[in-house]
Amino acid sequence: MFRIAMTVLAAGLVFVSSGQETEDIEGTISVLLEEEGPQGVLEYIDGFSEDEQLELFSIARQVMVFGEWSQRNMEDLVMVSGAGIEKAMSMANSATDPSEIESLLDIANVMSFNLSADIAQCWPGDTLHRSDEVLQRGLSAALQCIEWRREMGKDDHSLYIAYWAAGMHQMSLNRPQESMYNLVQALNHAQQYTIDSGLTLGLCPSAGFDLILAHGYLGIAMEMCGMEDDQYERALSAFRRGMEEYPDRSNDYSFGIEQLEWARGNLIGDGQ
Repeated sequence: MFRIAMTVLAAGLVFVSSGQETEDIEGTISVLLEEEGPQGVLEYIDGFSEDEQLELFSIARQVMVFGEWSQRNMEDLVMVSGAGIEKAMSMANSATDPSEIESLLDIANVMSFNLSADIAQCWPGDTLHRSDEVLQRGLSAALQCIEWRREMGKDDHSLYIAYWAAGMHQMSLNRPQESMYNLVQALNHAQQYTIDSGLTLGLCPSAGFDLILAHGYLGIAMEMCGMEDDQYERALSAFRRGMEEYPDRSNDYSFGIEQLEWARGNLIGDGQ
């Protein structure tokens, strides 16, 4: 599961029409973060049209997650991303055309997933503190995504990552028993996605990145629940063997190992 792959908004957004290039807007947002904090970013975004605001919230999220700025913290990200979700939902509530409503809700859905994923304690090298309040916000965003994606008939991959996010946050909140349901659901959807992709089922290198990763996260939850099962270790082994057997997947599988080990280290504390 690549964090960078979770940044794309739903189709249908316009490019910012003010004549500014995206890089210029990113620079402006970076300066505002340093000089005025998240409130300055929100006031800046508020000066654009509603459609442009949705795109600007996406750009702001990119800057806050992948850029470098002092006083970086999760609470500010929650404030800005949350405002973007609220804007998309407000626009959906005001719209009358069914297709426009669905498009706006889909934008809110993607923004909500991005927020949940950004908060997740699984990204190698990300040491920002997450309070229980922030983790709970990540969980609520993931649960909302599950509801939206089921209602909109989203595909198995979309449901898999939404259930994963919910389970991940439940583990971070030390509720591994609750996480088991969502991580089993994530595994079920990952299995169907694997079948549809023409890959092999099972905890083996040929199953592909997503299914192996889903097994690995469920294995962490099982370990937190005190269950004697080596599913986590078997997932790591599948990734390691896959790096040799499938050189074209080597980068993906290497990242899968790093992600699982980082997540387990945060959740259980003893690393690998």
